[in-house]
Amino acid sequence: MTVTRQIALMFAAVAISGLGVAAYAADPAPSAPAAKPAAAASGPVYREFIQGNPKSKVTVIEYASLTCGHCKAFQDTTYPELKKNYIDTGKIRFVYRDYPLDGLAAGGALLARCAPGDKGKVMIDLMFKNQQEWVRSPNPLEPLRGYAQLAGMSAADVDACLKNEAIMTKIREVMDTAATTYKVQSTPTFFIGEEKLEGVQTYEAMAKVIDEAIADAK
Repeated sequence: MTVTRQIALMFAAVAISGLGVAAYAADPAPSAPAAKPAAAASGPVYREFIQGNPKSKVTVIEYASLTCGHCKAFQDTTYPELKKNYIDTGKIRFVYRDYPLDGLAAGGALLARCAPGDKGKVMIDLMFKNQQEWVRSPNPLEPLRGYAQLAGMSAADVDACLKNEAIMTKIREVMDTAATTYKVQSTPTFFIGEEKLEGVQTYEAMAKVIDEAIADAK
């Protein structure tokens, strides 16, 4: 089975333990996003999660799934040092992108994309930190609602978000592009400039590639 076929089936069948995320056909109608521009503008819309210097010549992109143990390992061990030394200092532009491997990850990604202001990445961090709590919960909605509340979302916001087809469609489109154009097949996968790194990366390994990219960009 191809990766794109797996993606289509995942989103067609997604039903996140009662979360109620809408099902999707393999190919959305091209006219659907433009059908109701006013409605799309009235609520949460898909935004990139970007940290660091937006004008940096070096961009690091992470494709991750919220239920991925290797992604959590990167978040726990490598990301803090990367953030301190490269993101917070403005040396790089860091972009987090969703590549949900199952329905639970898709639901968590959807809620994070609905979070107000800059709270989406905060929610991503919370979900990775407490991954086992909500992934293994008999009702994952309860801890997810708690994380959403900490991010400033009300119960009504959560319910509305889980019906937000525009954001879910965009998450799927980003994932499909990653699989077909950039050949992403697993998580985490990183792109540092033109360099592709797969799997958990140590801080030292990533720093080496980033430093080379910074030097080349000067």
